[in-house]
Amino acid sequence: PRSERAGEVMAPPTCDLDALVELLKEAQVSAFIVGSEDSHMSEYVPACHERRAYVSGFTGSAGTALITTTEHGHMLWTDGRYWTQAVAQLPASFTLMRAGEPTVPDMEDWLATSLPAGSRVGVDARFLSANAAMKLQRRLTQAGVELVALDPRNPVDALWGAARPAEPLGAATTHPLELAGEPVGAKVAAVQAALSSASPPARCVLLPALDEVAWLLNVRGADVDFNPVFLAYAAVDVDSGAHLFVDPRKVDDALRAHLGEGVTLHAYDAFNGFVAEAAARGGLQADLNVLNWSAYRAAGGGVTDAASVVARSKAVKNAAELRGIREAHVRDGAALTSFLAWLERAVAAAARGEREPVTECSASEELERRRARMAGHVAPSFPTIAGYGPNGAVIHYRPEEGSCATIGTDAPFLLDSGAQYRDGTTDITRTLHFGDPTPHERACFTRVLQGHVALAGAVFPEHTLGSRLDALARTALWSCGLDYNHGTGHGVGAFLNVHEGPQGIGFRKRHHEMGFVEGMTTSNEPGYYEEGGFGIRIENICVCVPAETPHRFAGRKFLGFDTVSFAPIQLKMVDA
Repeated sequence: PRSERAGEVMAPPTCDLDALVELLKEAQVSAFIVGSEDSHMSEYVPACHERRAYVSGFTGSAGTALITTTEHGHMLWTDGRYWTQAVAQLPASFTLMRAGEPTVPDMEDWLATSLPAGSRVGVDARFLSANAAMKLQRRLTQAGVELVALDPRNPVDALWGAARPAEPLGAATTHPLELAGEPVGAKVAAVQAALSSASPPARCVLLPALDEVAWLLNVRGADVDFNPVFLAYAAVDVDSGAHLFVDPRKVDDALRAHLGEGVTLHAYDAFNGFVAEAAARGGLQADLNVLNWSAYRAAGGGVTDAASVVARSKAVKNAAELRGIREAHVRDGAALTSFLAWLERAVAAAARGEREPVTECSASEELERRRARMAGHVAPSFPTIAGYGPNGAVIHYRPEEGSCATIGTDAPFLLDSGAQYRDGTTDITRTLHFGDPTPHERACFTRVLQGHVALAGAVFPEHTLGSRLDALARTALWSCGLDYNHGTGHGVGAFLNVHEGPQGIGFRKRHHEMGFVEGMTTSNEPGYYEEGGFGIRIENICVCVPAETPHRFAGRKFLGFDTVSFAPIQLKMVDA
């Protein structure tokens, strides 16, 4: 297991890279791509799919490793959220490629310009999206380099062997109608209607994203930590209805009765065969940023890239989902507020020598205990980020017992946490100081708060893209030459994934991005980070609601954000 201490994240044991290189030579490839994804392009994956962490030691949730058999060694591309973590975790044989920096080539360009013509680049097609594969293939072909699929004989799995964790078999259970707000039959019928009315009309849509499968069928699972989803594919056909591809061991009599005759069950491994048959009939569509290359190849390329109608429907919460989300945030806010009051007293008592010190780990555990006492609590919605001082500057830092920092009174403490409740998913960040913040810390905190308030109070036309709202959260920071290297907002599920789209707020336009409409959720989380010093982030969850305006230009509907998170913001950090 990895360990962390102030400002440093230590690497776990990794695989035998020399042995992996030999396997790649046997496969006659000069490089092999090891991404973070599973077959569903999930953000969080079961332990059996953590191949990138296994080969590189880097445990951040986003990044791509490249293992080469050449003098170039090995590389890892990741974005600004993880640079500090990657520097500490990568072994000496790896070079960190800081994705997004102007002088750093992306992986496609690096491969095309660094490998000689005639070289072969290997990938497991199950773990690369169709769009990413085709983009890479086009770039490599220009350079005379071939992209080859090595699945199902993945060399990383061959090396991992019996030590690789087993595929999960968590139970799949029904999500009650009073929380889901809409029965399965109505959801499937709406998808079929959308397919029929598409231009040109479509006959079938493939749904590889785990949260889309769970939402469509009103089922939740336990295969992936922090996300109540189960490993499965789904499809909806205008003639034959819904299809679910899942390990039959997950389907008990209660789930079978819930799904009814309108959902045809298949084995999980039957998905590619279904895809091939559907492609032969024509009118097949999928989001090719989510469908894996293996399935796309099974279809012979006969899949149209289209925004998922299920992702768009899931993003717009119905009345029951919104009610659950609001109620879950009230309970979550009560737990967090009581914890913050306890933490302030405990740190002060520890500073006086009246109790044992509070560490990042013990604080996280106490917060989880308080949340667990709340009605409907299931689990955390992501690993708690509890970073004191320099650790707060590691954007996705996670403390470990035995090496975590003690929370003191001479630096800010950043706490980003959330929970899964049966009726909603939460995600909230507060930054606090238990001593006397410096003028610089207060100034930075105030700029972040100003950006947070500006976005929370924004009024904008319906269908405005989040990429056009992002600057509102950054302007106060920009005015004094500061910024942050992550997005400003993401959608949040209704007892589903803590990160969801297709809406979002960031400086980059998303694939199939959808503008904001009433009923969507988003986080509001500007921040600022000084490596080796401190981190600041303020985050609430908001629901998109109609805005009251004196005019309606061209008859347009205007929207705003209603904050549903409840926890105090520490006033001593504000520069008055």
